[in-house]
Amino acid sequence: MSIRTSIGIWAQVLSLLTLIASGNAWAQQTYPNRPIKLIVAQPPGNSADLVARMISERLARSLGQAVVVDNKPGASGSIGVSAIAAAPADGYTIGIGGIGQLALNPTLYSKLPYDAQTGFTTIAIVYRGPMLFMVDPASPITSLKELVQQSQATPNGLDFASAGTGSIMHLVGQQFVRTTNAKLTHVPNRGTAAAVSLVLGKHAAMLVENVTAGMPFVRSGQLRPLAITSTQRHPALPNVPSVVEAGFPGLVTEGWLALIGPAGLPTPVRNRLADEVRQIIMQPDLQAWISSSGGFAEPTSPEQASAYVRAESARWSELILSTGIKLD
Repeated sequence: MSIRTSIGIWAQVLSLLTLIASGNAWAQQTYPNRPIKLIVAQPPGNSADLVARMISERLARSLGQAVVVDNKPGASGSIGVSAIAAAPADGYTIGIGGIGQLALNPTLYSKLPYDAQTGFTTIAIVYRGPMLFMVDPASPITSLKELVQQSQATPNGLDFASAGTGSIMHLVGQQFVRTTNAKLTHVPNRGTAAAVSLVLGKHAAMLVENVTAGMPFVRSGQLRPLAITSTQRHPALPNVPSVVEAGFPGLVTEGWLALIGPAGLPTPVRNRLADEVRQIIMQPDLQAWISSSGGFAEPTSPEQASAYVRAESARWSELILSTGIKLD
């Protein structure tokens, strides 16, 4: 190869690198220049929908473009997150994916219409919320240790309720059984209201529910909490011991919501969204709303958020495989 040819090749390479760099700078400077769609894989009124709307309103103001929430529920969230994965990776279609779609479903189902490992760009964790172990107020059980003892002392054990098979609430209950050797049998239901009715009707001794859905029943006195699956007591429930305080640190668990986009989202676009969301979730009024619902939110980088999702997927995959829970 001649010197002139080599110089020509290197000139083309440098030109290409310059074009790429200028393209990234252009994307960062001009994004967004039209409305953004924010897909939620849950119906209106669901906790994921409420969080999405709180964030979308603020994101629209900070970006100077409309951020339109598009609810696509169904198939355990698969319809919504599949739409996110299939969208162009340009930042104009993003969405909310939860622990169910991103960490549980890949093991619960033999086949999914999306790849949770490679199909998305994780932008930020926008919400985290622990679970509550709750009983009928008239129950003689007053702690998790008493729940274990009572279950072991009952010939056929006790039943525990959750909103559905394969839900994070169900899996937390199974983790409790595995950790403590409690004699508890899961009774699945279609939603929180049905699970609560089962406990109040004395057909189940205990209910595991996420803190946002369980809080109204605690505040109304319909259910009595035994513990919350966080490392410490939550300000919204100061009289409820944490599972660490109760002697079961292995039960620390959070449901969570992540802001995601399709795989291959340009880094400048990803970082712009992450920077804006990081500031949004630290706004005092949003922090107050999240805390009042029993949850919490802390700023995360895209790298931290991605690592968190991977760790959660590995944790729950192991439990699901060991218990043999499948939804198909």
